[in-house]
Amino acid sequence: MNQSPTVHRRRLGGELRRLREAAQRTHREVAAHLDCSQGKISQIELGRVPVRTADVRLMAEFYGSSSEQVSELLELAEASKQRGWWQEHPSTARRSGFDTYLGLETAATALSVFEPDPLPELLQTAEYSATLLRSSREGFTAPEISDRVAVTSKRQQRLLGTDPLELWAVLDEAALRRRVGGSRLMRGQLEHLVLMSYRRNVTVQVLPFDVGAHPFLGERVTVFSFRENTDQQVVHTGGPPNSRFLDKSGETESYLTAFEQVCSMALPPKESTMLISRIADEQPCRPLRRRAARPEVVGGPAPGK
Repeated sequence: MNQSPTVHRRRLGGELRRLREAAQRTHREVAAHLDCSQGKISQIELGRVPVRTADVRLMAEFYGSSSEQVSELLELAEASKQRGWWQEHPSTARRSGFDTYLGLETAATALSVFEPDPLPELLQTAEYSATLLRSSREGFTAPEISDRVAVTSKRQQRLLGTDPLELWAVLDEAALRRRVGGSRLMRGQLEHLVLMSYRRNVTVQVLPFDVGAHPFLGERVTVFSFRENTDQQVVHTGGPPNSRFLDKSGETESYLTAFEQVCSMALPPKESTMLISRIADEQPCRPLRRRAARPEVVGGPAPGK
């Protein structure tokens, strides 16, 4: 599941930008050669839009690329046209930038996540996820909620198996104490967090209230890291409709430094797990009330009539 057209598209754009700069060509010149706008060339190089194979060939030849380079670029272009698994789920279309996020997550070998509230989707139980969606102001239908929960469940499979995704999650204490869906559901969610933190590929830290201000105050941040050295780390910030993806070293450096600072301010993993366990134990565990059975009415109308 780690093949992603999103990463192929970004890799293709980076190669085309490198070749253009080596050939000392401007966006204006390339746009004139392809008879398109300069904005389109910029979007192609950033990997934000699909690109036709014919345009890739025209650009590569305009830059004086060798036949071998052209062939490699065309292979990348073909790979970038493949459909990602998430495109089979209609709910992803409603989230701005989410298809790009899933494409990066699918190809990444490691994720570093800071979530203030709620808890990160990769660590949510199905009940917690569904409850959040039902309370959303977006008014999701039951089928949409079911589809989104299914997408989240499939993403969580990356944390399992023989070559799992490495996840480093820093959680705000507020997310642990917000009782989503009642005490019974929240206790189950917190116990799930503890179990996930025992996995070798999952590190969980808690940023307690008493640390005060920190570099990510009011932000949610994800850092995507990849196996290939040629693929730059990507930082995602914000959420719909202000989702941003940063991949230039000048843009990502401050976020990477800030993430290290937040990790140093958070409780160590072992102490974090102990705190999560204590908060779980604080959840009152009330027995579920059963509804009284309706008395049968002899000779009455059939149900639904």
